[in-house]
Amino acid sequence: MASTVALVLQYGFALAMLIAAARDIGAWSLPNWLSLAVAIGYFPWAWSAGVGWDAIGWAVAAGVLVLGVGYVLFELNLWGAGDAKMAAAVAIWIGLDMELFRFFLVVSLAGGVVAIIALLIHAATGTPQLPPGDTGAGAARRNPLKAKARYGAAIAIGGLDFWFQHTLGICLFSLC
Repeated sequence: MASTVALVLQYGFALAMLIAAARDIGAWSLPNWLSLAVAIGYFPWAWSAGVGWDAIGWAVAAGVLVLGVGYVLFELNLWGAGDAKMAAAVAIWIGLDMELFRFFLVVSLAGGVVAIIALLIHAATGTPQLPPGDTGAGAARRNPLKAKARYGAAIAIGGLDFWFQHTLGICLFSLC
């Protein structure tokens, strides 16, 4: 029973990453309920997977650390608040170990690809990629590097990379 619950929650994590990517690309928004669902979903998964209290503590520490760094990036106007919250929620699943560095490496690479795509769209259409209501449209038209990037999609890609590395999700595309 417990392993079934763990498996369902793992697939719920993957579904949440897909929803996060779609919401960020479509609406420039990562809703709080989604970040909360990802963060809170870790705890029943940890219980059903038999994770020890020490690992749960390190997982929470990873989430707090990433939320703190995300807050600094938000204050520097480099990330949105939703990006910080979603990255922290994913960090809880990853824990405070070297996998967290891999996550941010994948997020960085995916963010670069998303930014290049945004620049190509700007070059083709003359319209910068900006969230609704953003006041920087004039500056972004003159300098495409002033446009915003969709980091939520990159965070979701990093979360899916973690999911594929640590679940049976990899079996979807190969014979396990």
